[in-house]
Amino acid sequence: MYSKFIAVVALLGSVSAIKLSVQDDSDPLGRNVDKNTWEDMHISGYNGADEDEIMDNIYGHYAKEGRTPSGHKTGQKLLMKDDAKVAAGTTLEAAHKLKPAEVPGYLDAHFESAWDHFDQNHEGWIRYEETHTFQRFLNGQLNKFSAAPGSLGDLSSGGKTYPLPYPAASEAVPVGAV
Repeated sequence: MYSKFIAVVALLGSVSAIKLSVQDDSDPLGRNVDKNTWEDMHISGYNGADEDEIMDNIYGHYAKEGRTPSGHKTGQKLLMKDDAKVAAGTTLEAAHKLKPAEVPGYLDAHFESAWDHFDQNHEGWIRYEETHTFQRFLNGQLNKFSAAPGSLGDLSSGGKTYPLPYPAASEAVPVGAV
């Protein structure tokens, strides 16, 4: 029993030492030590999971818990329209879909139609569960999966590139002649 306690204490001590060594390398003011800009940062292969994590963080920050008319919490997270526009712009930039200077123009051109598609009753909010679908809809052709090789929208890599293993019509076996 005592040896397990010593092992746990030693383990915690080594974890603390690791944390301290990592913290000592950082800037005391919390600035980015390696001076990376948004252009230097890349997500690994733009593989959906990275984008989902970015969206979870951003939309989780902007979504608020709904309240009844009497002020009681409902337990349902909601995203208001004004917050959605800010969150959508932040996501477009953070997921490297657009450069920061391009975001306002893109939102001016596409946000209202995307919002109206999801807020069909014009209530001024959507549910948190709809935020990922909303963002993908807003992304439109910026979505890296749009027309990806082998996707439904890919019109260039199908057809003769992937021939079906069935015989040609001239070689077809008549029905019932097996």
